[in-house]
Amino acid sequence: MRTANSNRWDRLAALFLLLFAAALPHSIAIAQTAAALTVVVWLAGRLFRRERPAATPLDAPILLFLFLTFLAAVFSLEPRLSLTKLDGAGLILLVAVTANLVTSRRLAVALALVLLTSGGVSAAVEVSKKIAGQGVDVVTIDAKSPLGRRLQPRDVLLSCDGKKIRSPEHFNQVLAAHDLSRPLRCRGMRGGVTPFELRIPAHRLPGEPLPEAWSYRVKTGRGIRARGTYSHFVTYAEVMLQLAALACGLWMAYPRKASLSGAGLALLVILLVGALAATFTRASLAALVVALLAMAWTKVGRWARLAALPLAALALVGINALLIQWRGVGFYNPADPSSQYRWLMWEDGWRLIQEYPWLGVGLDTIVVRWQELGLRAYEQMGLHGHFHSSPVQIAVERGLLGLAAWLLLMALYGRVLLRLLERTRHGPDWWSHGLALGISGATVAFLTSSLVHYNFGDSEVVMVFWLLAGVALALERIPRGVPLAQSS
Repeated sequence: MRTANSNRWDRLAALFLLLFAAALPHSIAIAQTAAALTVVVWLAGRLFRRERPAATPLDAPILLFLFLTFLAAVFSLEPRLSLTKLDGAGLILLVAVTANLVTSRRLAVALALVLLTSGGVSAAVEVSKKIAGQGVDVVTIDAKSPLGRRLQPRDVLLSCDGKKIRSPEHFNQVLAAHDLSRPLRCRGMRGGVTPFELRIPAHRLPGEPLPEAWSYRVKTGRGIRARGTYSHFVTYAEVMLQLAALACGLWMAYPRKASLSGAGLALLVILLVGALAATFTRASLAALVVALLAMAWTKVGRWARLAALPLAALALVGINALLIQWRGVGFYNPADPSSQYRWLMWEDGWRLIQEYPWLGVGLDTIVVRWQELGLRAYEQMGLHGHFHSSPVQIAVERGLLGLAAWLLLMALYGRVLLRLLERTRHGPDWWSHGLALGISGATVAFLTSSLVHYNFGDSEVVMVFWLLAGVALALERIPRGVPLAQSS
């Protein structure tokens, strides 16, 4: 029997878990600190009570995956480097901690709402930036223009002469007011991604301070790819992807969609999807369509399912057209450097899997052994990244044994979600089914995107994934038929 003191440990750990959920869409440092405090306090409570953690259906596959990851690090081509990367694999322990801490439907709902509300705040900021614009987007620029050698279409100019550019008209005013006896200095983002600075010497400036002499055309700047407070837009896209799928699942299950609260939930969905769209990330947008299709598939009949397939195809065609307009490339273009990089990495990845089939080359070994391992993309394109695919990356670094363990873990987790969906479909409250549906959608989205993104290696992204997995396991264990109001 638990005492008041022992319950304090769990309440404190749950508080840190809520802080973790609130911080995830904003700060990896705060989120990791909160996660560490959650684990420490939870373990302290278990030791104080001399109580073993509750078992979950994923304990065995998680331990198997961790064990094979450890072996891959030990037998790595660079064991000292690989062993230092094991802390990332340890994030999977969030599953067991969350599953043990969430002992009521009320706490499961609170975690989801805190996570979604925090993500919604971030999304609102990014959507407002897109509506208002940031600087100016370069539409066309004449080769004879003083800016011609230094700018290209789709560049975003943010400031010139130390003045923040507010609109195309303001940009014209800044150039017109520039002192032609001094160099022009500007800052911007190449392709909306990479920061750059340019300096045009005074002798290359036009003789008259007129916009026509500069030979350019710009528009309100909406070309910067949203990244929130993260360092990379793909990380932000993958987090927004999971949150958007979770919110969509809750909205689909909500029985009073026409109510004020239903409208608020719909607004949250719009904000999260809008923030995802603002990243211009192809795979994440396509993965959301797949996730929506999967969730709708569980809610509608046979004829509606048949109708959903062409609707999903039309959505993908529409997104492809928007991507071409936004970033100049659709879902696939063989001339696109990022597509070329992926194909080179995947081809070399398949070769390395054949050369090191069982335990792989080791975690992060390719970073220091890329010449020996013959990674052509590193040599030809000068970008030292990863394989842009979670299955490929896992197979190369952890071998086919590690990949098999990962696939087993995902399969068993999928079975848990299917069982939870069926159990909650006709339950006494919509929250349980909404969470089951939303978490299932987020899982489908994560796994779909993982085919062409190494999202499994992105701490912010995978922490959201493991947190939701823990909530799903907790919901499966909560007694059936207990309304939310009585779950405590």
